[in-house]
Amino acid sequence: MKNFVRQFSVKQIILSDVFLSTPLALALILAAEPIAQLAGGPGATFYLVVGVVMLLWCVDMAAMAMNERWHEKYFNLMIVVDVSWALLSIALMVWFAATLQPLGWVLFALNVLVPLDMAWMKRVAAGKPHQPAFR
Repeated sequence: MKNFVRQFSVKQIILSDVFLSTPLALALILAAEPIAQLAGGPGATFYLVVGVVMLLWCVDMAAMAMNERWHEKYFNLMIVVDVSWALLSIALMVWFAATLQPLGWVLFALNVLVPLDMAWMKRVAAGKPHQPAFR
């Protein structure tokens, strides 16, 4: 799997993160109330704020991807934010477990798995040495 990820540049992986996260952020902003009703959990205001924060982070990641010096300088920060986002999502899943509907579990699970996967892919792409397919 690492060899597959290494085909892509860090910039491409950062941009794929932006393209995956932006629709979710916009959905959280534009449909916070229906999502809160269907997903349960913390409520519409929370989903709206999370959408705004996520959208701002997407803009920031897009800017970092376009500027080589920025994504080199802030690369470790991107990894820390991705992992922190996932850990915070786990904490919120536990905190709101009693009130989450199935859609809420899916949304929170995606907010754990996707950032961890993106952090791993960014780290793998940054360390470019190719390994043989079989070891």
